Parts: sequence; C-alpha cells; structure tokens
Amino acid sequence: MPRESDAMPGGRADARRNRRLLIAAAQEAIASRGLDVSALDIAKVAGVGVGTLYRRFGTKEALLDAVVLSLYDELCDAAQVCMERADAWKGLTEFVMELAGAHRDNLGLAEVTAACEVPPSPELAERTAALQDAVIRLTERVRAVGALREDVTWQDIMICSRASLDTDHSLGVDAGPNGWRRVITLLLDGMRAPGRTPLEGPGPQVRAW
Repeated sequence: MPRESDAMPGGRADARRNRRLLIAAAQEAIASRGLDVSALDIAKVAGVGVGTLYRRFGTKEALLDAVVLSLYDELCDAAQVCMERADAWKGLTEFVMELAGAHRDNLGLAEVTAACEVPPSPELAERTAALQDAVIRLTERVRAVGALREDVTWQDIMICSRASLDTDHSLGVDAGPNGWRRVITLLLDGMRAPGRTPLEGPGPQVRAW
C-alpha cells in the first residue's frame, strides 16, 4: 500500500523530485569516487535523508545500476549519431573519442566496463551487447571503404578506448588536460590502412560468462 504522502499529488511531486536529486547526486559521486561511494554520502549530496534513498530505490546498488544504465544509454545514442556520419572514418573516430572521454570522466563507468569477475545484470548485459554491436557496425563501415587495417578488429577498438585512463604523467612528463586526446588520436591513426607492422597474437576476445 502506498505511503499517504506518496498518494497525494504533492507527495508524488516530492517523490519525483527526490528521485531526480538522488540520481544526480549518484552520477556526481560515482564519476569522481567510483562505485564504492556510500549511500549516506549520496543522500547528503542530494540533500535528503538516507531513508529516502532506500524508499525510492530499495538499495544503493539499485540506484547505482540506474545511473550506470543511463550512461550506457547515452553512449548508445552517441553511437547512433556517429553511425549516421557521411564519412565512415570520422564516425568511428568520433565515437571512440566519446567512449574514451566517458571512461576518463567517470570512474564508476570505467570500473563497470572493466569488470570481469562477476556476470553483469541482464539489463547491463543488454546494453553491453548494444554497444558492442554499435562498434562492430562502425568498424565494418570503415573496413568497407578500405580505411581500416585488415588485422584490426572491433575488439581492438574497444580495448583502445580505455587508453585515456592513465595518460596524465610519465617520468616527469605532464601530458596536460588534453593529453589523452593526443594518445587516442595516435592510436586511431595506427589503425588506419595500410598498417606497417603486423600485430602479434590472436587479439582481444569477448568474455564468455
């Protein structure tokens, strides 16, 4: 049975507002601190009690799942836009840069996309498959026009999108705020046909749960 405050028009409006505040707070928290952020910290940022978080979402994990799924949905939307670019190479590189930037800007997203210890939830597995399919199609568009090295796979492209995560400093060298973009650009150029040095090994594979 719904709580009395939720059953009243004002109560429903407050519930929707609290949900928006909690999602925004969770987005901010996982971007900067990753998935280990506490429910109390999220509630404090949202300006609500931790009990409100549990009433709205049941668990902290359910709230974080909602946020992560929304990030995946945004990436799927971006992939669709890139698919419609007239220039196939531009479409691919634009999406890889978008994905690389998302990894860099959101610690929680980077943790989720790297997770291999436990199977994803059905919803996350669905989004993951959708993103994989988008990269496959973007890759094949570029291959069809002869702009991609024959030995580069869509899995290589997925792995390279994480290269932006550790590009700030090395042996006293400061990459600067846009250093990661230079790294991704260099990697993408290395994928263009014709390739000069054959790639070693079988390449990355999709994990089977």
